[in-house]
Amino acid sequence: MKKITVVGAGFAGLTLSLKLAQKGFQVELHEKSSRLGGLLGTDYTEHGMAERAANSMILSNRSERLYQDIGLEPAFPLESSKKRFIFRGFPKAVPLNPFEVLAVAFKVVPRVLFAKASLKPKPMETLEAWGLRRLGKAPTRFLLGPAMQGIYANEPQDLSASLILSPMFSKDREKFRGMMTGPRGMQDVVNHLESALKKLGVQIHLNSNLDISKVAGPVALATSASAAAELLKSYSPDISALLNRVRMSSLISTTVFFDKSQTKYKGFGCLIPRGLSLRTLGVLMPPYIFAGRDKTYNETWIMGGNNNQDLLDLNDQALKDLINSERKKLFKRQDSILEAKINRWNKALPMYDLELEKVQNELAKAKLPEGLFLHGNYLSGIGLSKILERSERLSEEIASQHG
Repeated sequence: MKKITVVGAGFAGLTLSLKLAQKGFQVELHEKSSRLGGLLGTDYTEHGMAERAANSMILSNRSERLYQDIGLEPAFPLESSKKRFIFRGFPKAVPLNPFEVLAVAFKVVPRVLFAKASLKPKPMETLEAWGLRRLGKAPTRFLLGPAMQGIYANEPQDLSASLILSPMFSKDREKFRGMMTGPRGMQDVVNHLESALKKLGVQIHLNSNLDISKVAGPVALATSASAAAELLKSYSPDISALLNRVRMSSLISTTVFFDKSQTKYKGFGCLIPRGLSLRTLGVLMPPYIFAGRDKTYNETWIMGGNNNQDLLDLNDQALKDLINSERKKLFKRQDSILEAKINRWNKALPMYDLELEKVQNELAKAKLPEGLFLHGNYLSGIGLSKILERSERLSEEIASQHG
């Protein structure tokens, strides 16, 4: 039987292992920590569920097939989740005034209709520069910036327009159909992936510190860029040095259960533009996203990014005090906190900046050692759907070379 070793059991490693096992490979999956799933996971409290990171993934033909493969019945969002807010004085569904809406319409609509290619970003152009060039100042600050920082946890002046926007111009891009998760949250997805892997004979090794130079056969590193760089330090110094250039940013996800419900703004959540003296990137509203999973009203507060590393040094009480202070400004509410589940992810996400754009271009030209494959959110996009797409493509590539 064909054998392969996969290092890293986050979503990338789990889904790649599944695809390879389905193709007849004998897969050895190694994970450095004591649990599967990486950032993904769900805490179950007396008040309800608290996601550690992502609360769902994009609904697509590919993700539907994944759920079928692992025997998981998907849960779909409530109608109320379609509403999203952006803070501009107060949470607004449309944060632009009528004049700003008209201005951006005059700039964008003719190009969409007659010159869509002209909207494509230039190489080595920041997201902010693209937005100012193609949308204007207000839409960049109050629409584009908040939307992208909600995904990439960094500000538009620090992000690469090409890495983020180019996929939107792909002819193969699937139409957005909504979101999906497991009935018991994203931990459901992790648990069902684990069960499916074991049924396929995948050998899972937790608390593993593997020396890849001693591994026979092909190896796929499905880790963060920094972890891959460390693993390759002596095995492939040039690739290691390249991956070491990927800058990482930190994130804090705090699910807070309150004694009273906030009912004025019902939706997926509220994003917060930069420059408003608020440290929060965005607030999710789980009770208005998925039904029947919470006994108590709760919100998930997302903080962090490249310019807010100091927030990771706050202790639990200081973090809760900050949330209370910012919540008063956002929602004009002061409710008592019953419980808070805090997840601090230090240097956990790759920055989708101009340096990563350079690294990806150089990696595309670099020759990897025979039998070595790279996978992870620094290559495919941060979203789970992008990672799943790369898992499928990479499994095909590995099968064509080693099948």
